[in-house]
Amino acid sequence: MSSDRFDLIAGALPGRTEDSKHMREALALARRGWGQVSPNPLVGAVVAHGDVVVGRGWHSRFGDDHAEIVALKEAGSQARGSTLYLTLEPCNHDGKTAPCTETILKTGVRRVVLACRDPNREAGGGAEVLLERGIQVEVGLEAPEARRLNAEFLWFHLTNIPFASLKLALSLDAKLGAPSTRTPVTGERALEAAHRLRASHDAIIVGRNTIETDDPLLTARGDISPRRPPVRIILDTEFRMKVDTELIRTIEEAPVWVIGADDLDRREDPARELRAVGVRVLEVPRGQDGLLSMDHIWKELTSRQILSVLIEGGGRVASSVIRAGLVQRMYAFVAPVFFGESGVPAFPDVPPSKMEDWQPVERNPLGPDTRIVLDHRSLHETLLQV
Repeated sequence: MSSDRFDLIAGALPGRTEDSKHMREALALARRGWGQVSPNPLVGAVVAHGDVVVGRGWHSRFGDDHAEIVALKEAGSQARGSTLYLTLEPCNHDGKTAPCTETILKTGVRRVVLACRDPNREAGGGAEVLLERGIQVEVGLEAPEARRLNAEFLWFHLTNIPFASLKLALSLDAKLGAPSTRTPVTGERALEAAHRLRASHDAIIVGRNTIETDDPLLTARGDISPRRPPVRIILDTEFRMKVDTELIRTIEEAPVWVIGADDLDRREDPARELRAVGVRVLEVPRGQDGLLSMDHIWKELTSRQILSVLIEGGGRVASSVIRAGLVQRMYAFVAPVFFGESGVPAFPDVPPSKMEDWQPVERNPLGPDTRIVLDHRSLHETLLQV
C-alpha cells in the first residue's frame, strides 16, 4: 500500500521523542480491547498539544465507538489545533459506526500521525481523505509494533487467508508429553498465557487424537472473557469423534465444528451423531498424503469469515500445517523437563527446510517456563505493505 504522498516516519527520529511517547501510549491503550473487537482490529488513540495529552481512547468492543472517536470526545473543544495519534488509519466508510474521518475533520485536528495503514478495502483510504482536506498526515511511527499488535487483522486483509498461530507446550527435548496419556508440561502461568491467546483468536484447531487423549474444553477461561467465544474445530478425517466429551457437554458455551473427508460413504452418514448433538460438520478433500487437505480447510475458514486460528493440536496437526506453509506465528511454551525417546515428538515428518525461516521476536519467563514467540519470514514481508 503506497504512502508516497505522506510524510513517512521510520521511528523515533531526532525531534520525534514526543511523538513516539504518545504513539507508544496509544499502542498500550489499544491492547485493552484484547478479545473484544474481532473482526475489527485493536486500535488506540491519543490527542495532544505538544507534551500535554487532552484525550485518550481505545476500541473497547465491536460495534462501539472507535478509538479516535472516544479520544476526541474526551478532548472536546481542546481537539482544535491538536495532533491525533492513531495506531491504525481511521476508517472511511459507514459500518457499525459513521466514518471516523468525518469526525476528525469536524473537530479541527491539525495533524494526524498514524502507525500504519488499513488494508481493509471497505474501510481504508482515510489518510487520503484527511490529506485532501488540508490535514497534515504522517505514517509509520512505531510501525513494527503496530503491525505485530494487529498481525492477524492485517494479514487476513492483505492475503484473504486466515492468520494461523501454532501454540505448543514443549519439553527441552521438543516433546509434547508422554505417549498415550494426558501429560501436563508447563505450569500455571503458561496456562494463563495460553488462555489469553485463545481469547484473541476466532477459532481453535486440534486433531481427534488430542480429544481422545486429553478430553479438553478448548475454551478461553482466563482473565479475559472474549466477546465471541472461539469456534472449537476438530480435524477428524472419518468422523470418529465420540459425542461423550467435554466439547459436546459445553457446546452451548462455544460452537464445535468437525472437519472430515468428503469421500466417505454417504449412505452410512458417519457424522450423523455429531450433527444430532449440534456440531457443524464440514467436508473437504484429502491431499496426496491421504490426510485432510489443509489448503481446502483454510478456504472453508475464509468463506466463514474466520480471520485467525490458534492451532493447539498434537504433533501430526502441527506438522501438517507447517509442511503446508500455513503458519505465520509460533508460540513455544518451553518447560525445563525431558521426556526422552519415548516422548511424543512435536514436529514429526517436518523437513529441516521448513524450519529455516522462523525468527524469534519475543521471549518471556513464565515462572519456571519460557515463552518464545517466532514469526515466519513471510509474515514480516507481507506486513511491510502497511
